[in-house]
Amino acid sequence: MGLFIAAFIVTMIVTFWVKGSVPDTLIRYTLGAGSVEAMLTAGIKISKVRAGDNPGESEEPYE
Repeated sequence: MGLFIAAFIVTMIVTFWVKGSVPDTLIRYTLGAGSVEAMLTAGIKISKVRAGDNPGESEEPYE
């Protein structure tokens, strides 16, 4: 996600240099959707940690 946002920002900077303006609506919705996606991903991770669902742990101890 971070790489996409960084590439998007660089692309918008280049677009501004070439055209002299940028599509404001595209920027608003792209960065807004990225922040919503990041919050939802964090919420899923928090709920898994609280439930004790760690994918690296097994039910049986090592022998």
